Amino acid sequence: MKRILTFVLVIASTALLSIITFAYLTGDESDYPKSVIQTKLFSDILGEEREIIIHLPRNYDSTLTYPVMYVLDGGSQDMHIAATFDVLTTVGYSPKAIIVGIPNMTGENRERNLTPPFMRRDNDDENSKLGEADKFIAFMESELFPFMEDKYHASQVRLISGNSRGGLFVMYSLVYKPDLFNARFCFSTPFWRQDNILVSKVDKFLNSTDTLNTFIYMSAGENETENIKNGFSKMTRTLQEKSPVGLVLYSNYTPNAIHQDNALLSASIGIARWSEYIKH
Repeated sequence: MKRILTFVLVIASTALLSIITFAYLTGDESDYPKSVIQTKLFSDILGEEREIIIHLPRNYDSTLTYPVMYVLDGGSQDMHIAATFDVLTTVGYSPKAIIVGIPNMTGENRERNLTPPFMRRDNDDENSKLGEADKFIAFMESELFPFMEDKYHASQVRLISGNSRGGLFVMYSLVYKPDLFNARFCFSTPFWRQDNILVSKVDKFLNSTDTLNTFIYMSAGENETENIKNGFSKMTRTLQEKSPVGLVLYSNYTPNAIHQDNALLSASIGIARWSEYIKH
């Protein structure tokens, strides 16, 4: 009964999380709580300085290590993820974690960094350059992870969250570096692009994989486009039918959600599911 009541509290907290997120998004730097650190990291791999937004957990203790959720589209998506974790840890449902938002800096960066190297950056342009998500993963693995481990006592329990195009990056990381993250969260991902090429890549990967110790949560809004929903269904079916030993998948449609609010509305469910997963 206690478990049920706690989960109900989690779902009921969605409205509160929306208010907190709105306050973050409409404020300037001075409005960030003291537990949020805005810093920069120069990347030799990317050849540029990158902004990093670090959300430390409530009562952060520098003598402890913490799991880290890396959130793509930092500056927007990290806000509600951090708020969700704060609520869930406060009620004792989830472990404390550090949330790291990775801003895109520019729209061009977003297209280049978050798109897999076998997909066009511009889906509608057959002559578009391909993505460089492999290079961005190298930046995270070789530069960002060591930075977080050295400066903020990040553990090697790593989660990654991506919304829309960011979800392409998250799922690409599964086939490219399956052991890099312990958990992956994909929200409103356009898996349908280029004739479901990412679904095909995942299918091929799973056919050659016997064991895979990872957690995956995916959601799409009930009121999203047919393209989004069709691609979501195909990816869900592929992961379910080809699931190797050790892969734990949760996939659901979010009632009444659209592309713009699905991640906000379903993140608490995904994080709660992950919290249950690590307790077993």
